Amino acid sequence: MRVLDFWIMILCCAFWGGNFVMAAWALGGSSVPPFMLAATRAGMVLLLMGYFLFRPFPEHFLKLLFVALCVGPIHLAFLYTGLQTASASGASILSQALIPISTLLSVVWLKEHIGWRRSLAIIGALVGVIIMIYEPGALGFDPGLIFILGAYISLAIGTVVIRRIPNVDWRVYVAWTAVLVLILSSVASILFESGHVEIWRVDKGPLLLAAGYAAIAVSVIAHGQYFRLLQKYPVNRVVPLTILVTVFATMLGILLLDEIIYRRYIIGAVIILPCVWFIAQREPTAFRRQD
Repeated sequence: MRVLDFWIMILCCAFWGGNFVMAAWALGGSSVPPFMLAATRAGMVLLLMGYFLFRPFPEHFLKLLFVALCVGPIHLAFLYTGLQTASASGASILSQALIPISTLLSVVWLKEHIGWRRSLAIIGALVGVIIMIYEPGALGFDPGLIFILGAYISLAIGTVVIRRIPNVDWRVYVAWTAVLVLILSSVASILFESGHVEIWRVDKGPLLLAAGYAAIAVSVIAHGQYFRLLQKYPVNRVVPLTILVTVFATMLGILLLDEIIYRRYIIGAVIILPCVWFIAQREPTAFRRQD
């Protein structure tokens, strides 16, 4: 991976990590409900990117729509449903299933290759995340974890299928994902959430700030660049870097939400960072890209 692309991916992870903090602030400190937030975010994305829905109209539209469905509304539906009952620590650990699932799917579907050294680095990074976020006694069996797993299986499938879509502008991908999220999240909000007018009157500040951050920093910048990098590099090269989202989310939570720093956070970061760097740099010569 080129140095510039590596640092772009790091920036994406920082934006994703920051989104956890913004969402926690808005959802936990006000009356803003999750589906209303998702729909507002999608509406803002369409205001920024709606021009690209038909310029140009994608040739592989059905494949693109399938990807958008997996990484947008299906992922969010499973995730939000699971978080109603699943513990935060359990959901965080299970979310890292995206990496091995995506890697496995890329090997099976796309015939990509990973060496044993990079496989060990992926395992090492996962061990670091578990050390970092595991709190003894906090994990228990929760049916919600089944929905969390479904959320990241859906995200992994969409991530791999992206590699099968040639010559699609990332802006088109972001715009069509926003369309699906807006439609389905709005329906879900109408069906399962209430008091929208009162929420807008009382807490439109947190709603607009969190949705605006998610729309610009996450949907437009991070998701857009992530899509571009997945088209440029193998899935098993890009996806493992997303493990840094946990690191950034923890750091920003400590700095902005006054969360307590534990020794396991430091130990986990020390393990994760070198593993991620190795994953990004290591590539067998026989499969090195020439672009």
